[in-house]
Amino acid sequence: MKQYILRSTFLMLLCSLTLSGFAQESLRDRMMQQDQKQNNTTGTTMSVRALQSSRTSNDALDNAKWSRIIYRYLDLNNEKNAALYYPEMPEEGRMNLFTLIFKLLAEDKINAYEYLDGREVFTDRYKLDFTEFLERFSVYYSETPEGIVVEDVDIPSNEVLGYFVKEAYYFETGTSNHGVKTLAICPVIDRQDDYNVGSVRYPLFWVPYEEIMPYALRMPIITSDLNNTLSGTIDDFFRKRNYEGEIYKTGNARNLALSQQANSPEELQAEQDKIELQLINFENNLWKEKTDSTAVVQKGRKKKVKVAKSASSSSSSGSNSMRDRRY
Repeated sequence: MKQYILRSTFLMLLCSLTLSGFAQESLRDRMMQQDQKQNNTTGTTMSVRALQSSRTSNDALDNAKWSRIIYRYLDLNNEKNAALYYPEMPEEGRMNLFTLIFKLLAEDKINAYEYLDGREVFTDRYKLDFTEFLERFSVYYSETPEGIVVEDVDIPSNEVLGYFVKEAYYFETGTSNHGVKTLAICPVIDRQDDYNVGSVRYPLFWVPYEEIMPYALRMPIITSDLNNTLSGTIDDFFRKRNYEGEIYKTGNARNLALSQQANSPEELQAEQDKIELQLINFENNLWKEKTDSTAVVQKGRKKKVKVAKSASSSSSSGSNSMRDRRY
């Protein structure tokens, strides 16, 4: 009997020590996981801040001896640009470009600026008021102590069927550095006109690309219908210029869109083709001996580019803000 009691006591003591060890191990694991999570969050925050700070250090572009500003319209109905439209609704940690931008604005992580007809001004005066923007475009939202909440189904990403993209082509003679840099993007929403007989493009706002670049680096996309693996990111898409877009404006002293300088659709098409050829020839001529790097050869086969249907209505030399309009 005494031996039985001693054995029972020993087993109870062993179980108690074992459970205590499990509890301590579990607590230690939780503390380690919490520390790791905090470190990851801090690292991500620091990474985002560091990447966003690079928007003020465009040394290659600032020191360029030659540069040209190009504005394009990216039609998301074009198969080459479809990667920016899908998925229409967030799924499995993926979302399309507009949903990404919309959520970042709702969380006050990035800045956007009012669309002004004919120019981009990225100052506090024209900083986008997100709540006012939601009301202007009739987007349903709710206000909570944590901030503004918009359900995924209410984000009008399915109506954003295009983007204006501002590019800079540049060449720096000191280092022979040349390339194309995406400077800013503007989502363009398509909505029915007052008579429901057609759709009208409404530019929403400008976002400096460097604002969203840290997040675009982490957002995977499917870039091919023949290969459905997530083989790239949104940033890859812009950095590698995988998109296709018609030119609707270039940097010029009078700040005029191409449609304001052309007298007919044929003239507009010819001007777009000429600019595309100039950009191609400039890059091809950079490494030719005894060639003026600023000279452009205009001979060659023309590249077909679709005519911008409504670029003239969305790009003029005025300075009217979108704030006073409702859609």
